[in-house]
Amino acid sequence: MNIGQYILSAQEMQECDNKTMTEHRMPSLVLMERAAMKVVEAITQEFPEANKFAVVCGPGNNGGDGVAVARLLHLKGMTVRCFVMGNPDKFTDQLKQEIAIAESYGITIENKFDETAIEQSSVTIDAMFGIGLSRGLGGDFEKAAVIINEKANKVVAVDIPSGYDATCGNLLGDAGIRADLTVTFAYMKKGLTLADCKVAAGKLIVADVGIYLNEADTNYDTIIDDAIVNHIKPRPVDANKGSCGKLLIIAGSENIYGACYLSARSALSSGAGLVKIYTHNNNTESIRQNLPEAMYLGYNEYNETELQSELNGADVILIGPGLGMDETSENILKKTLESATKPVVIDADGINLAAKNRELLIQAAKRIPVILTPHLKEMERLTNIKVSDININQEQVAKDFARETGCILVLKNHTTIVTDGKKTHFITSGNEGLATPGSGDVLAGLMASLIGQNATESTLITACAAAYLHGKAGAKASKIYGTKGVLASHIIDNFEKL
Repeated sequence: MNIGQYILSAQEMQECDNKTMTEHRMPSLVLMERAAMKVVEAITQEFPEANKFAVVCGPGNNGGDGVAVARLLHLKGMTVRCFVMGNPDKFTDQLKQEIAIAESYGITIENKFDETAIEQSSVTIDAMFGIGLSRGLGGDFEKAAVIINEKANKVVAVDIPSGYDATCGNLLGDAGIRADLTVTFAYMKKGLTLADCKVAAGKLIVADVGIYLNEADTNYDTIIDDAIVNHIKPRPVDANKGSCGKLLIIAGSENIYGACYLSARSALSSGAGLVKIYTHNNNTESIRQNLPEAMYLGYNEYNETELQSELNGADVILIGPGLGMDETSENILKKTLESATKPVVIDADGINLAAKNRELLIQAAKRIPVILTPHLKEMERLTNIKVSDININQEQVAKDFARETGCILVLKNHTTIVTDGKKTHFITSGNEGLATPGSGDVLAGLMASLIGQNATESTLITACAAAYLHGKAGAKASKIYGTKGVLASHIIDNFEKL
């Protein structure tokens, strides 16, 4: 099932490199040449006026890529200064070969880094360290990173900005390169989408250099792209509102109305056939006036019989947006987990209540699909892991929780991770415009709507589709209103055709 492109850890990418060179007999220098050509091609496209370059290389094969870049720019008539830092005795054989080739074309390879060259260059190219880095930059490399960050005009990173973990995106030491553009090779690296490195990488280009995975191997994780839209089933010509998903939204509380409104409007706008809101009585008049397309039922106190009847009539249940944390809300959450026979999407206060009722959550997930959509603070409550620790280990925390509970987890962040503990998918379609009140309510409504419509054959893939489309709608709204001006309702207004 093609729903996106493969996204690899550092280890997976290194194994792929090695396989290309051993099984397919592809010489390392050929791969370096291809990589360098792609970097130069990207520079020419992104910075067409640039004519003066500083290339800063390390002692490994990433440095070899950099030397090849310097040579190709030199041969295009550009002014290039190339620095290869570190102990020459520890240079890789491929780097030594690239240096010899460059020198044969009249390029002077300098060993001592010169910050003046950084200030005077149109573009600085970072080729100090690639995806194999496992510790922080130190010594002259750290100093170089600090100077480049302070004084470079534009920065292009080769494969990954130096200083970061290519799998989890963490800054490994005290300094790492901040790039305007990163040209990464063959496949996206997970670290480029996560933690510190996502900010540091700038614009990302994935360049084909002739390294390929076996397409029959489905063990790799994916970064979701437009291909997922092809897996959303169109509405049948003989559809009626009853056949397009009956959605029960349990949301809102005595003093909170907006969350249930946004999630319900999102669900209706994305194709849900019938939407019924079960909420506090204080909200029913507002629903009647502002969302006449939805049905509603109000309560003042917990009514088990009434709630059971509503649960029985739904094809999918969304619980949590604006629900509150009082005893009535907790009783409703408990009853839903105990009695639901159809998929349940849990968001916002529903997640906070579920954190207090973990065993019920686990038991429910054994019976039906349960999807949780936490942001990092809610994830902290679910796992007792600090937000700061989740942020630097997002994928693993998400997979561990999903595996332990049996739930599908949609962990919302600047890159959203969707996982069932076995397969993991990365969502990068959104931008900072999604950081607006009510954005999560919109996502929850969209997700429940698609699940209720049986939008795809897999609940996991449907969750991915919802997160991806939500991100695209937010990014589209940002172009209209600016990233600071996006409202949650703007996201709904910019839903793609489903």
